Amino acid sequence: MPIPQNDDQTPAPRRLLRDVVYDKMFAAIIDGTLEFGERLNDDQLVAWLAVSRTPVREAIAKLADQALVDIEANRYTRIVDPSFDEFVDTVDVGYAVWSLFVERAVPKLDKSQRAEVVGLLDARAKAFKAKREEDISGLVRANEILLAAADSESLTRLWSNTGPRLLLLLRRPSANGIFDYPTAHAFTVALRDAIKADDAAAAATAVREQPARLQGLFDQVREAGIYRA
Repeated sequence: MPIPQNDDQTPAPRRLLRDVVYDKMFAAIIDGTLEFGERLNDDQLVAWLAVSRTPVREAIAKLADQALVDIEANRYTRIVDPSFDEFVDTVDVGYAVWSLFVERAVPKLDKSQRAEVVGLLDARAKAFKAKREEDISGLVRANEILLAAADSESLTRLWSNTGPRLLLLLRRPSANGIFDYPTAHAFTVALRDAIKADDAAAAATAVREQPARLQGLFDQVREAGIYRA
């Protein structure tokens, strides 16, 4: 008897094991399960993730490309241990790259894409207004839409190697109770309104100028000693 087929549903694409492993390791780095400077042992990772060595090494290579893992051949593989100056520089560079694809994407968004991005940013703004932690998947989705609309392989590659490190270095202070909700709320509202109005220049300016508004956050992070001097 042939296996019945459901013609109403498209099978979900099968994910590569290396991508599954990457997602688990990335989440562990973001939430602090894997700490800054912690050395990674292949055998321990294989046992933890219940996979072979190959997808673990492939995931580590991707994390290294994103500057989340340091590799010194024949010596060590470890989670990055950023300095405070590296933290500030990552924020400056990350927002500059973000502004580039936002500016290119905004005029190219179709009606449904614009509505989805605006809705995601609106949910983010509401969370910040209530002084609640955002659902980071919403921002990731918004940026996926914007990158696709920007239609630039160069910007996509640049963001793929910039965005994850920016996310990590901004999330770690938040995990330690350091977050500037009013500034984050004002920024998100400005970006949302600019995208809704199809104003690419205003959207890019909001993103590009945001690091200059984060001096209070930087001061708190330095005082807390989250990043080495």
